Amino acid sequence: MYKIVSKILSRFKRVLNKVIDLKQSAFLEGRGLLDSVLVANETLGEVKRKKKECVMFKVDYEKAYDSVS
Repeated sequence: MYKIVSKILSRFKRVLNKVIDLKQSAFLEGRGLLDSVLVANETLGEVKRKKKECVMFKVDYEKAYDSVS
């Protein structure tokens, strides 16, 4: 069973970068999980510095993945 899953995942790995949008920054080789955190922090700093209005929201991915059936 493990060999089958391993082969499927290795073949799927070839197309992941083409299928998943460039804005997705985690769970892919070469893309860091903290990249999104840095972008959000820089954006918030810029908004505060320019005293502009902004709407930001946080998604709890753990709950989102747990609820997928």
